[in-house]
Amino acid sequence: MRRQLSVIIAEDKPLDRMKIEQYAHELNLKIVSSVASGEWFIDECVKYEPDIVLVNVGLHGTDGISAFRKIQEKGIKSHLILVTGTHDLNLFLEAIKLNCVDFIHKPVELDRLAEAIKKVKDIIDKELLISKSIPGRILKIMSHYRTLYINERNLIYATKVKGEHKTILYIEGDKQEGVETKMSLSDIQNQCSEWIFSPNQSNLVNMNFIHKVYASENFMGSYVIRLLFNDTEIDLTRRNRKKFDYLYSKLNLGV
Repeated sequence: MRRQLSVIIAEDKPLDRMKIEQYAHELNLKIVSSVASGEWFIDECVKYEPDIVLVNVGLHGTDGISAFRKIQEKGIKSHLILVTGTHDLNLFLEAIKLNCVDFIHKPVELDRLAEAIKKVKDIIDKELLISKSIPGRILKIMSHYRTLYINERNLIYATKVKGEHKTILYIEGDKQEGVETKMSLSDIQNQCSEWIFSPNQSNLVNMNFIHKVYASENFMGSYVIRLLFNDTEIDLTRRNRKKFDYLYSKLNLGV
């Protein structure tokens, strides 16, 4: 069964916005927010990271093109469907640069919107197929209102945020601040191979991204793992040392 895709609608005209909302419900999309201004749109995209954004060019404040460019700069990878009442070639070219999936000219009709949504679904299916074609387990991660499929080989490490019910995953080639999820470390590790190792109660580490290991200066008998990623240091507890040594030796021997 195909999962329900999340969407943010950005349209400055109330009647047009209500019409698009109605169509989105009919197409089984999950509307996580519906806004009228570019600034509000940016804030909501940062909050929800939706699969799809349906954006009118003429928003209040920041225009739709500029607003979408800003969310891309923040590392948000929503699929853009642009709604416009003009046939401006320059606008078309700007949207192409932003990897716009489709353009819908007003008035928006259900059949035309359904066609655009199908294009997005086809792209998402293709991305998943490509991920599965690369050797490595595919991890299913719930992040905000999106389901992300991450190849285990690209997971660098994960860390539990102290005092909060959330985990941050750091992915090779993805945004520096990481991917946030409410999934527990154990839920993530249960999907992984043995190479995603838990050195302590607050972290998971991909053994393939380890640069070196050395004795801790702060705790007798404990060690520190240094990763290739930003020289990140993670504690390796005495309890987990034996299993780590086994995996590290196995990795270096290419077993």
